[in-house]
Amino acid sequence: MKLQLAIVIGAILVGSLATVNLAFVQNEDISANSVKSTAGMLGHITLTAMDEDGNVVAYRQTDNVVINAGDDCLLEDTFGVATACGDGTALFDDIHIGTSSQAFTESSTVLGTWNSATAGTVGTATTATANSGASVTVTAAFFDVNANIAEAALQNGPLSASDILALQQFTPISLGATDDLTIEWTVTIDGS
Repeated sequence: MKLQLAIVIGAILVGSLATVNLAFVQNEDISANSVKSTAGMLGHITLTAMDEDGNVVAYRQTDNVVINAGDDCLLEDTFGVATACGDGTALFDDIHIGTSSQAFTESSTVLGTWNSATAGTVGTATTATANSGASVTVTAAFFDVNANIAEAALQNGPLSASDILALQQFTPISLGATDDLTIEWTVTIDGS
């Protein structure tokens, strides 16, 4: 009887350890799915929607995906080697918005449904230190939007087909004909 009890307890322990091990492996896979590009870049986007009286009607803040095409353009811009980048010399200072909730991946090259674009204002860069990466912020304002905005991209030109550095989808923001949207996009080059 004691031998059978020991075997049952042993089997329970082995099964429990296997379950814990599987859960640990699953967590590793989840944490490995980062929004940082393979080039060590991380983006953060803040969207603030206001009505005609200046009241905040919606606010979104999230990290974004730096896509493969953006990595390619940085390579072309930095080293002058030909890549798939359409214009490796143009600055990534245009912010585009769209209305699609279509899923995207790091290999995406366009917004799902482009709505409009505006030239952003590039802020002062923060240089890298031993404890943090270099970063820069691009800010753009959209006036009288009149659309349900669900995606945004940081691109190197005003046309919808210009190269994308980073993009992000978010819970749609319903904007009326007199509502405005401000987007602040921070890109950090970590290098770690």
